[in-house]
Amino acid sequence: MAKKKEKPAEEGSPAWMATFSDLMNLLLCFFVLLFASSTQDAEKIMRIVNSFNPQSYSILESGAISLAEGQIISGGVTQLPGIESFLEYIGVSVEANGNNDDIAASGADEGEEDRDKAAEEPDEIVGIYSEETKTDSQDDEEQLSEEALKEQMDEKGLEQSEEMYDEMSEIAELYDIDDRIILDYNSQFVSMDLNGALLFDAGQADIRSDARVFMQRVAAILEKYKDCVIEIEGHTDNIPISSGKFESNRYLSTARANKVLEYVEEHADLIDKNMKAAGYGDTRPVASNATEEGRAKNRRVSIKIYNQLNSESQ
Repeated sequence: MAKKKEKPAEEGSPAWMATFSDLMNLLLCFFVLLFASSTQDAEKIMRIVNSFNPQSYSILESGAISLAEGQIISGGVTQLPGIESFLEYIGVSVEANGNNDDIAASGADEGEEDRDKAAEEPDEIVGIYSEETKTDSQDDEEQLSEEALKEQMDEKGLEQSEEMYDEMSEIAELYDIDDRIILDYNSQFVSMDLNGALLFDAGQADIRSDARVFMQRVAAILEKYKDCVIEIEGHTDNIPISSGKFESNRYLSTARANKVLEYVEEHADLIDKNMKAAGYGDTRPVASNATEEGRAKNRRVSIKIYNQLNSESQ
């Protein structure tokens, strides 16, 4: 009996191998995608964070890097708002303490929480850097406002002092003492300088008897400005005091200022809390102590009458 002729084997792999290969390829792609999505490039993230640190600008070695459409970083200058929130969104926690050293990666759970938070508060994330820019702008505006306010106060104070100066000049001329006082003014006060030789004997702090009428008229002028702060200052020349009653020129100048204050309060209705007295010795000369004329000018009692604006500020 003749043998049955066998069929020749089919060329190529069996049909089931194609299906199996497709399955393996799909599984491989699936696991590659899982691995890629769970891997963080720490070095790249470090460079991105360093470039966006507002206190430390640097140049990226790789040049410009595109992070999103229309948003790039290059040369250490950021065009991406909310970079810290962006890094938190991808699972990196940034703690900035004025440098770039404190950068730590967070876990997957923390990343999920940050993504939820970012989804709930998108306006806050986008507005982080705009808020900082706005704060800097407000600081500049406040500084300009303070300077403008100070300038306005100086102008207003100068107007008040000038008005007081004109009034005092008229009263001093009416009392016939305009040739024995020196008036001047600035934006804070009007100063009235009295010649020490007219008020005191050498090395003494008691007001001379022939100067009392003059001092009564000075007190009458001060009474008109009793609501203002009035400061009485004693000054001397630089020649050391020879009297044993006072230890130094500063003690002498202080005693003279106090004597003038006591005298004007006795002869005028003044407010004691608005009155001040101080002695400066030879520390604030108005002329050179090298000549007798200059030393005579330095031996003086200066009365400062502050304008209403500066009196209230004190």
